[in-house]
Amino acid sequence: MVRTKSMTAAVLAGSLVMASLVMTTAGASTPGVTANTITLGLITELTGPGAAVGTGMVRSAEARIDQQNAEGGVYGRKIKLIVRDDGTNPTTDSTDTADLISNGVFGVIDDSAVTYGGYKLFQQAGVPVTGGAYDGPEWYQLPNTNMFSISGPGNAKDPQYDNFAVFAKDHGGTKCAAVGYGISPSSQASASGFVLSCTREGLQNALLDTSVPFGTVNVTTLVLQIKASGANVLWLPLDGNTNFAIMTGLKQAGVKIKVVINATGYGQVLLNDTNSAHNAQGAWFLATGVPIESKTPATKAFQAALAKYAHYTGVPDFTWYEGWGGADLMIKGLELAGKNPTQSAFISNLHKVTDYSANGLFGPVNFSLSDFVKAPKTLCEYLVQLKGDTYAHPTEVCGAILPNSDQLPNA
Repeated sequence: MVRTKSMTAAVLAGSLVMASLVMTTAGASTPGVTANTITLGLITELTGPGAAVGTGMVRSAEARIDQQNAEGGVYGRKIKLIVRDDGTNPTTDSTDTADLISNGVFGVIDDSAVTYGGYKLFQQAGVPVTGGAYDGPEWYQLPNTNMFSISGPGNAKDPQYDNFAVFAKDHGGTKCAAVGYGISPSSQASASGFVLSCTREGLQNALLDTSVPFGTVNVTTLVLQIKASGANVLWLPLDGNTNFAIMTGLKQAGVKIKVVINATGYGQVLLNDTNSAHNAQGAWFLATGVPIESKTPATKAFQAALAKYAHYTGVPDFTWYEGWGGADLMIKGLELAGKNPTQSAFISNLHKVTDYSANGLFGPVNFSLSDFVKAPKTLCEYLVQLKGDTYAHPTEVCGAILPNSDQLPNA
């Protein structure tokens, strides 16, 4: 994988004829495109409180790009990648966004908890953006039709679904607790939405705290709050390190929770952490895509590619799925943009796709503009349970949208 901090110059030295060809076939005004290369950007957090997620994002995105380049690139053009670290800071994210635009990238994989810091600049410049849409509501707002999430369309007001509440109830839960990060609109909405879904299912609201510092592992006070609440169901829409700290604290405090569901934490990192794995036994984890324990052709191909191009053979976690998905979706858009790609063609043609799934690893999702700001009526997600040193019981949990359940009413 070649990382570059500036756009590749025009074409091979001395080939004025080739330069003319690029201007007529790729479009003289198309950023990031030469006769032989397409330059993309990637923004994630390699430092700051969210740094735990950055490494996997970069390595998996690079692996997907390396795979594509090994197969000849996109219409003969090899893909180059500029990586920027936003430090889990919205202001830095905005600076990185401006920097990538000035460097003339064609598109950007924006897998960050603070994408909301700079997204407007991409929209104004007409730059295609792909990613996970786990930071805020901008992915589902007009006029941001340049943004494509591997999770598909949604409503910026973030209506909720009953899948996890029903799952908790079916597993003996009666009193629900949830916590969210104060800096993250999506984390806050997910926590409050889960508690709402619990009450709609006849479960009690034991605790809701949406002021947790991002990435913190100092959770002693929070653990005592959960204990005092008497909750026996816990939803943790937080990064893995915070989730692990909370489960460890609960174990040490002698608190037994019937159903713990983690938004992140599935992956090799937990299996390698003997102490955290011990304290997380029986907990459920959300898998970003189809979990590898399902052993489908898509998951087998995913693992094989990570082993070949990233030299990674462990259980891929949230970061590996997100990085791979963001890069794969960007490549899909480039292929649809044609031999003479433009950013507008990328955007318009990708909006014609109604069944994107990264060859079965996600979704499928519909990018049709008619569905751009609509939340699907049903939502299906995968959960796995930690048993010993493996993840077991891969389960697809589906649910219906809850009426009047918007969690971001001002979005």
